Amino acid sequence: MAGDGEAGEQSADGGGPPEAFEGQPEVVVLANEDDADPGLVGAALAARGYRLHTLHREVEQWPEKVKCALVVVLGSEWSVYDETTAESVDRERAYLAAAVGAHVPTLGICFGAQMLAAALGGEVHRADATELGWMHIEPEPGAPDEIEHGPWFQFHHDTFTLPPAARLLASSEVGPQVFQYGSALAVQFHPEVTPGIVGRWCAADPGPVAAAGTTAEELVARTDAEQDRVAVAAARLVDLVLA
Repeated sequence: MAGDGEAGEQSADGGGPPEAFEGQPEVVVLANEDDADPGLVGAALAARGYRLHTLHREVEQWPEKVKCALVVVLGSEWSVYDETTAESVDRERAYLAAAVGAHVPTLGICFGAQMLAAALGGEVHRADATELGWMHIEPEPGAPDEIEHGPWFQFHHDTFTLPPAARLLASSEVGPQVFQYGSALAVQFHPEVTPGIVGRWCAADPGPVAAAGTTAEELVARTDAEQDRVAVAAARLVDLVLA
């Protein structure tokens, strides 16, 4: 899914060898080259004084060590189990396992949540149904107040099984929606969306939008109407993972 705009200070090349981390950027954003906008999540981090550095999934060489205050894993058109991107997925899986192992706060969004599940021992597979649009989730009893009922924006075809020892915080009829594992928080929905992001995703992948019985115009308009509420909700999730 393609995004738009910027938040915070991001690298020009989207990654590279360890020297690209000189000065230890405070937040590492893992994303595809054509879909690297952290949206409302990036805005919340920038407002809290964090700088953002993007690592593109397509880049062959990544830093060997996780050196940051937070890792944010954005969504992707990829599937975790797709053999054509297996090398990149395996590299990202290892990076996330190292981040969680080092107790680095990590926020996984949509594909990022699925990547975290895979890195921590869960399994990713095709969902029985696509979730697309503004939808409610069901927080578990005792879940933190920051895990709100929504609605949240969804755009995904895959789901996952909960990693062993992970704490389920919310779900939907399709599968897990939020889990926590040590320093990691995984959310299947998209707290970062802006009208521009949603518009670009719809343009890049119009088939599922039509199949869901809606239009790009309707989804963008709804996203615009939800911006004030979701900006606050996204900031609360950021604070939860940083706590």
